[in-house]
Amino acid sequence: MLIRASLLFVALLCLLLAHEARAVWEFVQKDFSGAYAIYGAYLDDAVAPVAGDTKVAFRLTGAAAKDMFDAIGPDMRDGCPDPQIRIRNRDMLLCRHRPKDGYRCDFGFDLSTGLSIGGAVGGAVCGE
Repeated sequence: MLIRASLLFVALLCLLLAHEARAVWEFVQKDFSGAYAIYGAYLDDAVAPVAGDTKVAFRLTGAAAKDMFDAIGPDMRDGCPDPQIRIRNRDMLLCRHRPKDGYRCDFGFDLSTGLSIGGAVGGAVCGE
């Protein structure tokens, strides 16, 4: 009986501590810098958007891009020929760090379907 009571006490204490640890974090919205483009067809061959074929590509830079880059690591192996350019990606989210211009993340959505799509064009991630 004493063992059961002790185990119950330890379990409750662990739950309380876990709740307290999560309660310390506070949801904070932050401003960010970036750009977007609305287009039709494909990024590498874009045309004017029309009903049923409207997409948006986002590019975030600065602190928001750094936070995203840090959260989705690790770096891709052989992501770019230049070893100073670090690339990280998860599905349709692509982030990079280049010493000369900092952090950048690209992603997009098909506004006709709401589905996530890529927001960067091929070699532009390593080159531009």
